[in-house]
Amino acid sequence: MEILTNFKALAMVFLFFGASIFVHELGHFLAARWRGLKVTRFSIGFGPKLFGWTRNGVEYIVSALPIGGYVALPQLGHMEIIEGEAEEVDPVKISWTSKVIVLVAGAFFNVLFALCLGLWLFQLGGRPEPVYYDVTELGAISESILISEDEVVPNPAFAAGLRQGDKILSIDGKPVSLWKNVAKRIVFGTLRSDDESPLSIFKVQRGSEVLEFEVHPVVGGPENMRMVGISPLLPEKLPALISYTYEGFPADIANILPGDEIVGFDGNPVDSRDQIASYIRDRLDQPIALEVSRDGETFATTVTPKLAVPRKGEAPSPMIGVGWGLPDILVKESPVALVKSAVSETLETLQKLINPRSDIRLSHMSGPVGMGNIIYQTAKRDFRWVLFIVIIINVNLAIINLLPIPVLDGGHITFATIEKFRGRALPENVMMSLQGSFVILLLSLMLYVTVFDGKRISRERADEKASSTDTSQPQLVTEEDSPAGQP
Repeated sequence: MEILTNFKALAMVFLFFGASIFVHELGHFLAARWRGLKVTRFSIGFGPKLFGWTRNGVEYIVSALPIGGYVALPQLGHMEIIEGEAEEVDPVKISWTSKVIVLVAGAFFNVLFALCLGLWLFQLGGRPEPVYYDVTELGAISESILISEDEVVPNPAFAAGLRQGDKILSIDGKPVSLWKNVAKRIVFGTLRSDDESPLSIFKVQRGSEVLEFEVHPVVGGPENMRMVGISPLLPEKLPALISYTYEGFPADIANILPGDEIVGFDGNPVDSRDQIASYIRDRLDQPIALEVSRDGETFATTVTPKLAVPRKGEAPSPMIGVGWGLPDILVKESPVALVKSAVSETLETLQKLINPRSDIRLSHMSGPVGMGNIIYQTAKRDFRWVLFIVIIINVNLAIINLLPIPVLDGGHITFATIEKFRGRALPENVMMSLQGSFVILLLSLMLYVTVFDGKRISRERADEKASSTDTSQPQLVTEEDSPAGQP
């Protein structure tokens, strides 16, 4: 089953990431044909040709480096470094309008693709979000937090005076109504104290009072981002949703799987996971008839709680060997609203990248490898998540390609505009030098980002392996391990 799931997830990566590149280049291609430009090659990927064919004078190829693609348009500029040597074309004058239409068409098609995916997502019920999606009340706040494997520091939120139950109204003067916006405002914060340390201003409601706190985030965690040590307040009654099971425990033997939900026990409906957990603790070695929901269908099974040590040093307790998960809710947004949100977040991220007071760095960005990994991981959870991620990727592609940087579409638009005002073409040696320099810069940037993508993926794999061999997980108590007089 796991192999099949991984195969489907991998297929999603190639399908949707490849489709995003194809759609962009298709926009250039169709616009060029419409405006009468010469097209010599349509490539998915850069670098050496892997395979291809020629039809109606256009060479269609798949290249070795799957980090983009291009449509070779000799009349728009000198791109032999990426596209290879172009054939000579008749010096037909191409209007500035035609050039801009062709260059913008790639980004336009990415946005159209995002809107289509948004409509599909809307019809599927919306994107999955955690149950605390629209919560801004604070959960329990510890006195210290872990910012690395071996470094514990005082919790900034606790030190500032924030407490459980406080409802966050705004951060740094910007209103928040969703938990993801709380997280974003912290990470994207640019305020700093007099000593240049990170600063966040929290306005919260506590009872009938509105209070303001200066919180001093620490920069840490796997990604070295701003952290303040807060979490959302969870609902009092959560469903008995299974996140994972421990091998050899009663739940595992009863074929209960991650994603299942216990909806009944011994003829009673489950009111909350705390209810069923308490019931299990009182039924050592007594069979419990469970009703379990899986993929919309309910089946019956039986588990018999066994004595186990939850963690080293803790007292034994009856357990069936499950970890509880948090349910998702479906959030429906119109395709236009989804795209507008993605545009806003992309532009804000770019702005934070160049803001010297921000803690966002290029190392936090994801390249093709990272984006492919995100699609792969989300595809193993929920197809709707894949659609949502690909919408964001396409909006990112559209915006980044329109930046006024040589090699990108926005750079070509800039060159075309300069030539329009000059009344003549830019010198060929200048064009070639700029293109060559920025190709090297772009590939270097890709390599830099890919290194950090690789580190993230390695860390994820290490975390998965550590979790599967975690000696702190519950351990069944055997008869010879049981204390005298204990069953």
